[in-house]
Amino acid sequence: MARVTAKDRKKTGFQGTGAYPVATVAQALSAIRLRHHSKRYSAAQVLRHVARSGVAKNPRVKAALARAREVDRKRKSQ
Repeated sequence: MARVTAKDRKKTGFQGTGAYPVATVAQALSAIRLRHHSKRYSAAQVLRHVARSGVAKNPRVKAALARAREVDRKRKSQ
């Protein structure tokens, strides 16, 4: 899993807010993988946050977002 450093938080303006920056592909993939672990944010909010990040145009992140949305859609319909 990707680590979020104090430098990342300061660089992206998430310092002290309890939110998380998504500055690298590894952080984006980790956020997607762990989207159901948050007590504060819904899985859909996490996916939207990653989709709006600067790394969302990466093909690996795009594919992971599409897979995650499909899995969540199927999970919701059951």
